[in-house]
Amino acid sequence: MLQNKKILMVTSSYDKTCSYIIKKFSQLTFFRLDLDKFSDYHITFSVDGFKIEDANHYIDSGSCVSIYLRKPSMEKLDDIFETHYHSYIHKETYAFVEGIIESFNGIVLTKPSVMRRANNKVFQASLAAKVGFHLPEFAITNNVDLLKHFTENAGIIKPIAIGEITSGSSKEFVQTNLIDPTFEANNFEYSPVYLQHFIEKEYEVRITVIDGNFFPVKINSENNIDWRKPNNKVSYEVYSIPSTIRNNCLNFMDLCNMKFGCFDFVVKDSTWYFLEMNANGQWAWLEFETEFNISGAIIRYLTKDIAQKEQ
Repeated sequence: MLQNKKILMVTSSYDKTCSYIIKKFSQLTFFRLDLDKFSDYHITFSVDGFKIEDANHYIDSGSCVSIYLRKPSMEKLDDIFETHYHSYIHKETYAFVEGIIESFNGIVLTKPSVMRRANNKVFQASLAAKVGFHLPEFAITNNVDLLKHFTENAGIIKPIAIGEITSGSSKEFVQTNLIDPTFEANNFEYSPVYLQHFIEKEYEVRITVIDGNFFPVKINSENNIDWRKPNNKVSYEVYSIPSTIRNNCLNFMDLCNMKFGCFDFVVKDSTWYFLEMNANGQWAWLEFETEFNISGAIIRYLTKDIAQKEQ
């Protein structure tokens, strides 16, 4: 029955994770919609649902078994339209594709509305406290007095939502850093930031959860601030997690109506401190490092409806 069904992947042409899944699960049929090549497709939504075609293949509402929303980026429009039209076209394009995903009645990992809500750092902090996670002292604010407080008490600063700044072909990445006490806080009130008490961690744990399946990995890092920093030495190992952490993660996901989430913790003196949850986090490198079959859990979920009908 799966032979007549297709999994729609919404992503970008440079997404190596989707390429890896398509190659690994070659017995399945995937249709890849790379939004950075949007003009290469013919896409229509009507009373009959959606239909997407490229030069050689098509997928429609009837043949689509599930949708996997990955890492879409928009098409470059330089030398095609004047710059002031780019934002309009990108917003129209994404609204169109988002509407197709939101209106699909089958399995979606994960709908944009769910992802957007779950990834909001303010909502996350509120929800984390509600389900029983420990949180470091924090403030999401534009109040310079609080910046001074966290500066004087070994605080860190990180973005709330956007981790990069793009200008033309160049990108500037905004990462987690210790607050520099010599930094002039001019114009601080114009943009909110996430301030947090720095914990001298023993190690970090990344827990990837897919439809109730847990893939916890202990991360040992030379960089004690942010293991994602370039040129950092990192090691990974499969790890066992407390039942309270497992239950809190499941409650968090239930309240968000999520089936996929990547939870980040730091551990100090046996206390697990919640840092954040990414509703569309990267996971492939952990599969390579640990031999966890994360991709298999994703595919099992995306083909769940068909598997149940065949039983």
